[in-house]
Amino acid sequence: MRSTLLLAGLLAWLVGCEGTSTSLDGGAAASDASAQAPDSGNQAPADSGQPQPDAGLATADASTAPEDAGLVPDAGEPAPPSIGEPGFIRAWFSDYNSGQDQAYLQAPFRDEPSGDPRYTTAPAHRYVEDVAYGPFPRNTLDAWLLSDPGPHPVAVFIHGGGFVGGSRTQITDNPNTVSRLMSAGLSVVTISYRWAYQDHEAALAAPRPNDEGSVHDENGTRLDYILRDCARAIQFVRYKAADWGVDASRVAVFGGSAGAGCATWMGGVEDLAEPEHADPVLRESTRVQAVGHQSGQPTYAFSRWPVLLNMPSDFVLDYIETEAVRLTQMTLADITGAEQGRALEYVLDYYEHMGPGDPAFFSQNLSPDLDETMITARTQVIHHPRGHVALYERCVRAGLDCTLRTPERSEGTDRDLISFIVRVLQP
Repeated sequence: MRSTLLLAGLLAWLVGCEGTSTSLDGGAAASDASAQAPDSGNQAPADSGQPQPDAGLATADASTAPEDAGLVPDAGEPAPPSIGEPGFIRAWFSDYNSGQDQAYLQAPFRDEPSGDPRYTTAPAHRYVEDVAYGPFPRNTLDAWLLSDPGPHPVAVFIHGGGFVGGSRTQITDNPNTVSRLMSAGLSVVTISYRWAYQDHEAALAAPRPNDEGSVHDENGTRLDYILRDCARAIQFVRYKAADWGVDASRVAVFGGSAGAGCATWMGGVEDLAEPEHADPVLRESTRVQAVGHQSGQPTYAFSRWPVLLNMPSDFVLDYIETEAVRLTQMTLADITGAEQGRALEYVLDYYEHMGPGDPAFFSQNLSPDLDETMITARTQVIHHPRGHVALYERCVRAGLDCTLRTPERSEGTDRDLISFIVRVLQP
């Protein structure tokens, strides 16, 4: 019954979007395989390619924005754009920063002009740690900033962990990641973001979607606002470009699992810059030039998963239902059947948003392509390689620079993610 309602809602949503999106239609399983995907040598082991419990999914609470933020205009104001129209996602986040000040821009942080002592053999650099990029406690980042005359391109890492775990320090679990990027002439940034709910029932009772996100089941944040935090980090890096010697026109973003979803979402959504905003950070562009997606998900529009994974609807939804609920703070029926749910699912649907003009895309998943008869754990669905194939095929149809690495299929010339980032940002 649940799947019937869900599919009916999805059909209504797709009909409503017809003619308004850049949809290139959305595929499913990997076809014939080529060479075994090489080990990238650069994934953060606890994050990229090694799924965490319930990884890639979670729900949230709220703080400043009303529950229907960006959807209902004040009296006398023009109506906001409809789903699929240009400006819709920017309007959705119109109250994202409501009630916040700019005190975070003066917050103290660790500054090591002589560099990070963990990377003594890397090129000369400045290391900054626990820098606030936004007003919430978990809006923080660390950065390795090359010292020689720039400006330098920059690679931004987003950790995984189901939006309830993990750490920005995971980028250092593999010491080669930061050193390889710096040696190739790139500065490096790693970010934290607000937590979501762990418990799906608590998520359904969340009073606000845009809460502080510092304690999972007390003040968690809904997924759309977590994604917006990640985009804000990109804006902050651009805001600091002159001080940090960063080339704001050459920015890559990459991550594993939840971080992969954040990165891919940023690659596809419209620019969220607000040129007249009081906070100078939010005036900057959110667009990036390269996206790295490792052991991630096909989209955060959960109703699309059965088609994109080429698996029975009931089977997939039984595995991901609680994850979808705790991330969206809605039941599956409301996600596809209620107006607010359909709007939220559109905002979260980075598969839908990927289209012509978007950044270069690298997608890697070293897990085997299991069919439903071989799957025994939720993480095998959440991190299934068919989601990577679906995104790759959409990328190709959009005419983008696309690379895929799975055990069954290998497309593109880049041997690993770091090589891809360097090629795109240092042509």
